[in-house]
Amino acid sequence: MPHSVLRSTPGEDTPRARILLVDDTPANLLSLEAILEPLGQELVLARSGEEALRELLRGEFACILMDVQMPGLDGLETANLIRARERTSHLPILFITALSREAAFVTRGYAEGAVDYLLKPVDPDILRAKVRVFVMLHLRGEQVKRQAVELAERRRAEQAAQRASELEQQLMGIVGHDIRTPLSVVLTTAKSQLSGGALAPAQQKAFERVARSGERIQHIVELLMDFTRSRLGGGLPVMPRAGDLNALCREVVDELQVARPGRIIRCDFSRDSLHGVWDLERMGQVVANLLDNALKYSPEQSAVRLSTWEKLDAVFLEVHNEGAPIPRSLLPHLFEPFRRGEDSRGLDRSSLGLGLYIARAVVESHGGRLTVRSSEGEGTSFRLCLPRRAEARLLDDGASDVGKSLVPMMA
Repeated sequence: MPHSVLRSTPGEDTPRARILLVDDTPANLLSLEAILEPLGQELVLARSGEEALRELLRGEFACILMDVQMPGLDGLETANLIRARERTSHLPILFITALSREAAFVTRGYAEGAVDYLLKPVDPDILRAKVRVFVMLHLRGEQVKRQAVELAERRRAEQAAQRASELEQQLMGIVGHDIRTPLSVVLTTAKSQLSGGALAPAQQKAFERVARSGERIQHIVELLMDFTRSRLGGGLPVMPRAGDLNALCREVVDELQVARPGRIIRCDFSRDSLHGVWDLERMGQVVANLLDNALKYSPEQSAVRLSTWEKLDAVFLEVHNEGAPIPRSLLPHLFEPFRRGEDSRGLDRSSLGLGLYIARAVVESHGGRLTVRSSEGEGTSFRLCLPRRAEARLLDDGASDVGKSLVPMMA
């Protein structure tokens, strides 16, 4: 049976070629092994033409060293069969024989596809030099094939990205105009009817449902717009202005407690005011999202804590809840788009799974960092770190130095 002889080479990642040695005499195979061992390639041994053909079906080779005189299929017949197969038709074959240099015999060998014809006893240095050339050509050819595959994959990825970008731009147009325009008409009509005060109770409830559904659609449209902007532009645009982060937090808390009158949100501020330069509308969106998540995924009777503090030129905000910990399998993907969490009843189907993705995009566009820590004993905390002053820009190269200094909290 054929077998492989593996020779080590410097560096495990160094590519190696396979060389097929064919001879019916074991002593000759051992001699060829000893000569070619310094090349550090994989040597595959076959003791007949039939074994050589079977081995060629199992893998690629740089070249074949084959004895001419063998029982059954001799070297010349084996070479003829190798040349007849398309995959091996150009495989270099070096004949090794003890026969005389009769011109007709040598000519037949070359006619059967030999690239060289060596007479025994073979000079070791010459044989190694010849085989080394074929090994080098084979490895270079394999490298070219790999590069061609990588280039094709890169081109496919670029084309897919281009198609995705075009689709997202179309989505921006559809969502931004084709949905927003009729939606604004629906909301305006519903609100005008509700403000008139002349509706019957059944009509009042109907228009209230219309208004709530319209506002829900409007919220989804805004999320999709933000998602598409962040994907197309590498970040969300921010328009910073001077403001008080604590005052913003109080406004958001007041609005949420009106919507959820039975829930408790405790504010723990290190000082009454926390002034800086941020896009307050965007930051309000982040705070509202984090608080809404905390309320959604925590027991009704428990309190949600909102904390702020400052350190040097950075400010920190943390939202903590005592709900069940986020599953470890979900933590690494929590800020990815279209990831939805689970409440005590199972999958939360009321969410698109874009809130945390957009929250992180907003924070990073300020040059900050948003992280999460969640465990059974401590509950779940989302913490964001912001520079005191955010620049009016799109952040497309990661968080600022202040944000990078915050160690990720993922537990």
